[in-house]
Amino acid sequence: MHHIQRMIDRHGGFEAVRERYLRLENPPFMRLVIEVIHGPYPNGAYEVSVAHYAEQNGDAMRDPEITFLVAPADQSTTWTPLTFENSYLGCYQVVASVSGAGLIEPREPALIRDLREFANQWDSNLMEQGFGRA
Repeated sequence: MHHIQRMIDRHGGFEAVRERYLRLENPPFMRLVIEVIHGPYPNGAYEVSVAHYAEQNGDAMRDPEITFLVAPADQSTTWTPLTFENSYLGCYQVVASVSGAGLIEPREPALIRDLREFANQWDSNLMEQGFGRA
């Protein structure tokens, strides 16, 4: 998720995005919204939502939204998926939760691996689609 991380950094970091979420328009693609939804935890981690949004019958639809625990690591950050939602499919999955100290509590280790792989591909696709310039 290094491209998303760079977008956050370019907009002032996690605290700045916590105060003002990122809404990136890049037609013809669905808008991309990046929000800090919780944190910082005692270990310096934040919960971050990354979502594509569209509308259907006036309702905001996520296609998809993944929430992550983003924890500091040596010279970088570690992005661990927590939830996945696709409103069009009626799909919502919780694959991990977070302790009060900001530590991951896995619920579905295999799904965490699958979502991490999907998220890394999504991150690359966002750059190819031009969101890094938005």
